[in-house]
Amino acid sequence: MAAGEGEIHFPEPIIQLLQSFLDGKEAVRTTIVSRSWHRAWLTRPNLDFDDIHFTGSHNRKNDFKKYAKKTIKRYEQSKIKIESFNLCYFYDFDGTDELAKELIVKALRIGDTRLCLRLKTGYWLYIPNEVFGADNLVELSLSGCIVGLDDGVVIKCRRLEYLSLDNVGITIDTVSKIVSSCPCIEKLTLLPNQRYSGVSIAENEFGSDDEYEGVEERGQRVLDAAATTMAVGVVDNLIPRLRCLVLGYASFKTLCLGDLLSRFTFLKDFTLFLDNNGTILEEGIQISNCSLELIKLVLQGFSFDGNKKLRVKFDVPSVRRFTFEGDAIPCLSFVSTPPSRKWESHLSIECPRRGFSALWFNELSELLTQLSQSKTHLHVCPDLETFDYKVGDKIIQSLRKHDLENLTIDMTGQPSLSCYALFDGLFRLCRPKLITQSRRREYRKRYKNYCYDNENYTEITNIDFLCQTLKQGINFKVSSPTQFMYGLNDLEEVNAQALDMDDVPAEWKPIPLESLLDADTPYKYEQAQIRTRLLLKWKSI
Repeated sequence: MAAGEGEIHFPEPIIQLLQSFLDGKEAVRTTIVSRSWHRAWLTRPNLDFDDIHFTGSHNRKNDFKKYAKKTIKRYEQSKIKIESFNLCYFYDFDGTDELAKELIVKALRIGDTRLCLRLKTGYWLYIPNEVFGADNLVELSLSGCIVGLDDGVVIKCRRLEYLSLDNVGITIDTVSKIVSSCPCIEKLTLLPNQRYSGVSIAENEFGSDDEYEGVEERGQRVLDAAATTMAVGVVDNLIPRLRCLVLGYASFKTLCLGDLLSRFTFLKDFTLFLDNNGTILEEGIQISNCSLELIKLVLQGFSFDGNKKLRVKFDVPSVRRFTFEGDAIPCLSFVSTPPSRKWESHLSIECPRRGFSALWFNELSELLTQLSQSKTHLHVCPDLETFDYKVGDKIIQSLRKHDLENLTIDMTGQPSLSCYALFDGLFRLCRPKLITQSRRREYRKRYKNYCYDNENYTEITNIDFLCQTLKQGINFKVSSPTQFMYGLNDLEEVNAQALDMDDVPAEWKPIPLESLLDADTPYKYEQAQIRTRLLLKWKSI
């Protein structure tokens, strides 16, 4: 690195690395810095064609088409090699498929010895056979595409390390053919289309929307068959290096999934997406693996029902972090885990839209009990229309206390009465060391209108309300469990910290608790720029 006339000159690879961290428009703006930055942009090894960068164009489709063809032609003529190629478009126009296939084939030709190919469309693009004939592919990520290999096609991408099929139309035989030809796969993602399961992993050719009648049930059977195939040891023998596995939206049977995971001896990271399925609720699932360190479970579309709960049994002695996200509370059991407090659990739970009740808090208490050997972080997302919460309920009064590392609450737009009831229930069963206010700052940056200004005001009001509630809990102790905020009797001290997101690097700094209550404090008017958290000290039990 040399300097002259007050200008610092970076090597071109460093400039290109810096530009790769920026989105398309921001990266383009760096070309005005100097000639070296402009030249680095013109020869960057990472090509990104995304139609979102042309949202402000009056002739969006043609401008996108011209830019893509001009850029790929320049790379061909200059013999510039690329390391990654990203194509993302959702607006259909005449010649879209032809253009996409042309760009993909040319990208493969100018690809370096290790090429990453990422394709995401909204119009079911048929992937050209040339993709699977590329021996320099190390990453292939497909979304909104259809893969139908012609007869006689030989798969040559034996160096492929990462394969992601998210919302992709493909047959089971084709999946098996691909993974059997790619023994170096370390990360595999299989996420079928939720709306048309039969399109994603189907038995026959793919047709139009008119042909999808009854296809979901058939597609579900096929997905179960695919899971069964993996369970008997077909796939795991073909991808022995697998380190990360993401599966979703298939009704895996208990024995099937447990047997599948136990055979991946080097698996470290596993993510499972589940939607509401009667078979899953009746039989439950089992996750067993001696090498697993990271586990993520996501539930979508589960309605809260105290009589029907998803049961998940874990046998994971090496787990370091367990993550759960969902709109229903499951029943977990752990056969084996690391020693106490040597692993973490992170929970993100949405309150039922029809309102929380004593039963919901009891379900949450049982979940926290099942995770009591871990350092637990809880994120509660209330989206309440109504709630049925009675402080005199015997279930509420008998809730067990649980220590939490952090409690994060998204109170955006929630009325104070709902927050008060939610706080009462949470503080009866939780003793958090930290309370963090969840924020949606990025949306306010983009949409500055009355609606979001009003939302910001409501959020500030609720953080005030939380501070006032905690302060009152310290100064005034209640004597009966039938009184609100009985759970704050053990609270000794509350301190506040602020994180200014515009600071580089951002650091948590102490602020007076009163500053969040004083109408004249600058923190009152900077809630869109800072995050606040509260540090709580509790009496020892």
